[in-house]
Amino acid sequence: MRSDGYSLIQEDLMKRPLVSFFVILVVGLVSGCAYFQKKDEPPPLPVIEETKPPLKLKGEYFKEFPWSDLAKPRKDGNDPDTRTYTAREGDTFQSIAENEMGDPALGAKLASFNDASDMTKPAAGEKIVIPNPIVGMSSQIEVKHKGEKQYGPPEPFDTALKKGDEYKLRFESNDNGYTYVFRQSPKGLEMLYPAQVKKGKRNKKAEPLIRDTGKIMAHDPITVPAGPKGFAYDPKRPGDQVFVFLSLRKIPELEDLKEKTKIGDKDVEEIMRRVKEGEIVTEGPVRVLRIADPAEILGFSLNLNG
Repeated sequence: MRSDGYSLIQEDLMKRPLVSFFVILVVGLVSGCAYFQKKDEPPPLPVIEETKPPLKLKGEYFKEFPWSDLAKPRKDGNDPDTRTYTAREGDTFQSIAENEMGDPALGAKLASFNDASDMTKPAAGEKIVIPNPIVGMSSQIEVKHKGEKQYGPPEPFDTALKKGDEYKLRFESNDNGYTYVFRQSPKGLEMLYPAQVKKGKRNKKAEPLIRDTGKIMAHDPITVPAGPKGFAYDPKRPGDQVFVFLSLRKIPELEDLKEKTKIGDKDVEEIMRRVKEGEIVTEGPVRVLRIADPAEILGFSLNLNG
């Protein structure tokens, strides 16, 4: 009994190293295969995304937004030419287009651009991709020549004027926004739009005219001055410079100038530093600029030609 038991124990001890050896060998082979397999496998290729070249501005974008020229919308926020908006309860594509792009008429195209299931309003919480707006301004003049009773059709801003001519400035925007117009002359700088009521015996304090709030509607031209009488051309003061600013949002610093009786050059120079820099396309009377923020400003100057 003892010798048999001893033999069994001794035999069992001899088997254990063999079992352990085989286990280690198998595990080593599996690990080695996995190691060599991982080492030989090439790294995964990056995802290739088709990209379009940057949008080149054209004067024709003043009339129609270039939806067909835009790249496919990305809702991850990695497109520098677009931004994302999270829809809220009560939002419609029309209201989003008005608040974010300046024109409610772009609502239907905005919905189509986002492949919306409901073309009128997005669901609350839905991500809407909004392309950066293109703001534009058309600048012309209307002239009533000496002896004429009515103003003629819009003409280029550099149209030659003669003694006795009367003229108005005509501006048209492609977005709903706010416009401010100043004229620099030898007498100084004055705000032409929004206009102020002139001081008089009955009105000792100049206040902005109600009709000249500064608000401008898409493709609804304004004339400066707004009344029936225009500016009389003075041949002794040729070459007055006109400064024009357009923004989708009110410009607080220029809003404050509505009630200021005397405006200095520094008041406008500060805004000129904030004017959007970039590729401003000028074709005829039109200037267009793509902006990344509704608060950015399209600004330029014009010379009245005598």
